[in-house]
Amino acid sequence: MTGDRIAGIVLAAGESKRLGQPKQLLSWNGKSLVEHAARTALAAGLDPVVVVIGYRGDEMRQALHAPVTVVENPDWREGISTSLRAGLKALPEDAGAAILLLVDQPRVDARHLKAMVEAYRSSVQPIVVSTYQGRRSSPTLFDRSLFDELAHATGDSGGRSLVQDHPAWVTNVEADGELALLDVDTLDDWQRIQDA
Repeated sequence: MTGDRIAGIVLAAGESKRLGQPKQLLSWNGKSLVEHAARTALAAGLDPVVVVIGYRGDEMRQALHAPVTVVENPDWREGISTSLRAGLKALPEDAGAAILLLVDQPRVDARHLKAMVEAYRSSVQPIVVSTYQGRRSSPTLFDRSLFDELAHATGDSGGRSLVQDHPAWVTNVEADGELALLDVDTLDDWQRIQDA
């Protein structure tokens, strides 16, 4: 593995069409989801933490009070891959790996992210994936050696195709429960994750 510094990239640029409102601004324990995701990444020791915004960018900036690098993705309509590219470009050269976090997984905690970092450091695999009972999900960690390949993703695939194409490169980290990795796409998801 290439470096000691592990960054976090919070992908928070989308429009949340299915939810009908910007999920980044939903309130979770008194903080917006975008602020919560940034603070979780910082609490896990990720450095730097880059937050990629796009849709209603001014509101996202105002909602962020954490010491993070904010990057605007003007191409957010073209899919999550464009935000991934923008986040990777913002990383310093000494970042040896990065964890990609979705803004809409509020039950992902710092303990889980630290477990991913430990798994990365103790294995020889360049990818660490979050799982629950065999089902893979975000967040996902990628070694710097894969950044160029990640940057060539298109549409909404993000790093998923890289994980699927190279199963031998993957270490899995099990989440504590099914809802730990649930992402909020609909109002039903939001209700379910709050009721848990």
